[in-house]
Amino acid sequence: MTRIPVMPPSFASLTYGQAPAQPIDDERLRMDFWADLGELIGAVAACVTLIFVVRATRHSGQAVQDAQRMLQLEGDRDERAVALEERRQASQLAFWPVRGEVDGTFQWGIELLNSSDAPVFSVELRRPEGKSGNGTLIPEIRAAAKILPPGRYFFSERKHWPVHVEPQRVLEPIPGNTDYMPSVRFNDSDGREWSRGSSGRLEQLAG
Repeated sequence: MTRIPVMPPSFASLTYGQAPAQPIDDERLRMDFWADLGELIGAVAACVTLIFVVRATRHSGQAVQDAQRMLQLEGDRDERAVALEERRQASQLAFWPVRGEVDGTFQWGIELLNSSDAPVFSVELRRPEGKSGNGTLIPEIRAAAKILPPGRYFFSERKHWPVHVEPQRVLEPIPGNTDYMPSVRFNDSDGREWSRGSSGRLEQLAG
């Protein structure tokens, strides 16, 4: 039996034209692994950061809108408070038709009440001549006063200025007949000009 000689591996590799096997570099593999892992972690962190930035931007925009809405509400509330304060004194001036004894005689006219704690100025009361629903003549009233302190006042066609009415005097209101109602213009103690019509509506006039 013929024996075939066995050649060493290195010799066989050289014989068949193959390069010798290189040993695996474990250190390089570990470095590449950690480098790839670091890049992956960095990418994930960047995505998470982007998500937080988007959410923060969205919440920030909502917060700005909420703040603007609150400022608008506060501004509206302040304006209403100012308007109410401006109307405070003017709203305390009222009037209605009455009848009763004034200056020793029985008269029909208008009672005006300034229930505020300050006088009003440049008061003008007007009621045109007309007729009531049952045909009764309603005489014209044109009266004025430069100043009316707090209190009760009586206006009639007999005088062009008001008559002060004592607190204890009783004047009978005439309800249910707006034909006897006048209109009044006056200035409050801060100089604002107002008008209250025969319907009772209070309006501030342009100054």
